[in-house]
Amino acid sequence: MSAQAPAELDLAVASLIMVRPDEDRAEYEEQYESVAAVQDQLREFGIDIDLLSQPGVEIWEGSIETMGALYQLARMAAHLERGDDLAPIIADGPVLEEDLDRAVTDVWDELVPSRYRHLINLQGINSYYLPVDFADPVYLPFETDDGEEDQAFFGSSVQLLRELSELAPQLIKAGVSPRSDAFRCLESLREAARQSVECGLPVIVW
Repeated sequence: MSAQAPAELDLAVASLIMVRPDEDRAEYEEQYESVAAVQDQLREFGIDIDLLSQPGVEIWEGSIETMGALYQLARMAAHLERGDDLAPIIADGPVLEEDLDRAVTDVWDELVPSRYRHLINLQGINSYYLPVDFADPVYLPFETDDGEEDQAFFGSSVQLLRELSELAPQLIKAGVSPRSDAFRCLESLREAARQSVECGLPVIVW
């Protein structure tokens, strides 16, 4: 029997400060300073959250099998909102092609509004969901280890939980199998969001 392939995206509900001061004081202080700066940036967008008070705490782990499953779920949400038949998307399967679906990219580019924006705008790593209720995802710039500029995505786990709780029964009604990769992706994200809201810790996607 072949070994199962590792998941392409990992999820955790945990503190952004990954060590306690009694474990590694220098590393803790470095992470504290970095997270405090993020907290200050988020406040500029009206997002008031304490990211500093539970260092080293992790309460849940999960995963998304493939980026294709996440993309297919986003496609389903976008097309369902437009009233489209999902049969062609179900038939496509969890694939991520170079020619991206305009229904999804129009939401990414803020060309069309969406009630599923916290789901659809999740595009992979360097992403976080915060246990605070705010309307629109936020993007903060950061510098990678290679010195390149990138952006981190911050969504609301409160909003994500609402979106997924609304979306799940509609997908089943539209013919999406609860055993499909896309629906399992939905369930993983929904559980992460639920844990985040209940425990007051961010969801980390990497």
